Amino acid sequence: MFFNEYFGKYRAIVISVAMFIFLDLGVLGLNFYISSQIADDAVNVNLAGRQRMLSQKAAKALLSYESALEQGQSGQRAYDEMQGAVQLFDQTLLAFSTGGFTKDATGREIFLEAVSTDKAVSAVKDSLKIWEPIRKSYVGLRNENVVNNAVLAPLVNLSSENNLKLLTLMNDLTVELETVAKQKSDTLRWIQASAITLAIANFFLILFHFIGQLRQSDAQIEEARKETTEILDTVHEGLLLLDSDLNISNQYSESVKTIFGEDDIAGMSFSNLLHKIVVGDEMTTTQEYIKLLLNEKVKENLIVSLNPLADVEISVSDDAGQYSIKHLSFRFNRTIENGYISHILVTVSDITETVVLRQSLELLRDNQGMQISALHKLVHLDNDTMKLFLDSAEKELHAINDLMKNAGDNSNLGAVLEESFRKMHRVKGDAGALELVQISSSAHKFEERLENLREIAHLKGSDFLPLTLMLDDMLKLISELHEIGDLLQSLRAQQQGNIIASENQPTALPLDEIQITRLAQRIAHEYNKEIDISFDLEAASILSQEQRMLVQTSVVQLVRNAVVHGVETTEERSITGKTGTGKIQVSACEEEHGLRISVKDDGHGLDVDKISKRALDKGLYTAEELESFSRTRLMGLIFKPGFSTAEVQSEHAGRGVGMDLVRVNVNRLGGKVRIGNQLKHYCEISFLIPSAQLTTDQLSTEVV
Repeated sequence: MFFNEYFGKYRAIVISVAMFIFLDLGVLGLNFYISSQIADDAVNVNLAGRQRMLSQKAAKALLSYESALEQGQSGQRAYDEMQGAVQLFDQTLLAFSTGGFTKDATGREIFLEAVSTDKAVSAVKDSLKIWEPIRKSYVGLRNENVVNNAVLAPLVNLSSENNLKLLTLMNDLTVELETVAKQKSDTLRWIQASAITLAIANFFLILFHFIGQLRQSDAQIEEARKETTEILDTVHEGLLLLDSDLNISNQYSESVKTIFGEDDIAGMSFSNLLHKIVVGDEMTTTQEYIKLLLNEKVKENLIVSLNPLADVEISVSDDAGQYSIKHLSFRFNRTIENGYISHILVTVSDITETVVLRQSLELLRDNQGMQISALHKLVHLDNDTMKLFLDSAEKELHAINDLMKNAGDNSNLGAVLEESFRKMHRVKGDAGALELVQISSSAHKFEERLENLREIAHLKGSDFLPLTLMLDDMLKLISELHEIGDLLQSLRAQQQGNIIASENQPTALPLDEIQITRLAQRIAHEYNKEIDISFDLEAASILSQEQRMLVQTSVVQLVRNAVVHGVETTEERSITGKTGTGKIQVSACEEEHGLRISVKDDGHGLDVDKISKRALDKGLYTAEELESFSRTRLMGLIFKPGFSTAEVQSEHAGRGVGMDLVRVNVNRLGGKVRIGNQLKHYCEISFLIPSAQLTTDQLSTEVV
């Protein structure tokens, strides 16, 4: 079961490869074994050859010794040479006979196996018979060691008589050992030749089997291709595939030619195919939608409703030249290969009948072209609030656009960057409070691009130009929302029987407790925290319209900061003995010198040491400078542009823009910021709007 499950149709190839491996391993083992034997036989042959030399050396040394004695010399050198040759010859001959140790040419002790072939055994046995009396005589000579003794003369005669016999027998032994070694060498060559032959045969077996499987697979692929072609030729819907560059693949249904009036679309750009039925912004939207589908990070089921070609109206002519209206529906689906998006499948259907039926059931609808999704998001908002936000956002976006277009003439591009950050962050904060996710998301993406510019060592005015395209998209979105807002206002007026639109100017953007609460709860949920936010803002009613807008934006940023940086998670609060739900209080109260706006949380407060370390890490100040700072000045670093204690950047923290925006807003209000803080207990950030500012709508434009 295991083999079939994991190898399946490839099991024959796997078996053949396994046989090939086992064969190679077997041959390798035999090679190693026989080679080691051949090496041993080579040693034996060398030692057998040495025996011939030793027998002659001993006899020659014996005669030299006798001659030296006759001349009255000691003959010690000849004697030592003789005894050494005799001892080595005797030791080696015994090793050949019964197995044992002897010395090789280098004097190293080696072990010899006893000879085993009949000829070798016979040669060794006959040699021992001849050698034994000679050996004993040599031993006797060594024991007597006297001149003209009764041992030397018989030994010389015995050695002379048998020297040739020993030489012949040792020569026979050498020849026999060489023959054995040659036989083993021949056996090794035969094994190697057989192994190569079997390996080649196995290779051809694998090759033929693999080719057979390839032919079978090719046949199956060809059959599948024919079936696919039949389906594509007969299906009524238009089917085609797009690659990552939005080019059409080679396979598509025959109906595509009829629908688009093109004979060959293989390799054509999808945009070129659509040029007759989709133009302008709709084409751009379609391309962006398909790019979203190709994005691995975007879930397909979340963007299905964004399909811009769900219903496309086209004019077609018949043979008589008469035009009629048809409706086509394009569906886009991902094709997944190896876990990745490989193509986009486009299905084109004629939904004319369906559209006609739907239109007949919806005769009362007079807003057929309205964007339903945008209407759903905006219908619950107060029109005055919506209009005020859109006017403010549009003003900020135009201001950013002017800053960037004139960036080439500005010597302080860093200031342009930070001011753009503040304005966009203001738009994002207000949009987030109103739950206009599309705008807040676009603003967040814009901030990401600004963050990339912060990393550039030497900014140039041209670095800002690509961002103007993003601004144009956001301004178009604001314009569309304006149109929808106007339409909503008109519809509401009609429902109330009020034909003439109200001439009242939109009221100021209030400190909307519901919107701020929703934003705070949404952020808390993203950070796995629980909060309870309370408000006491009656005193803020004395603010002017523009003042209330600045206060609203500042409070949003301070609440966002309290949720992200201040309030701990439920687990962290439990460890410190706090209740699981963090408390945030937003209040406005009149004081002797003006109106104080306050946001207080019962979180872990500002960590001065952490702020100081972050400032040091970012290179803003030296360690000596930071040591000289007061506690108040260190806490004030959180308002510095680009400064943040967040470890990771997100939509709500990490860019060092929110608190900088609060600083700028308070400066425009002519106020001053105050921080109340106790580590691990609470943090309260408030600002006082002077009484003199509360009596005028003229706000400061200076940023300090």
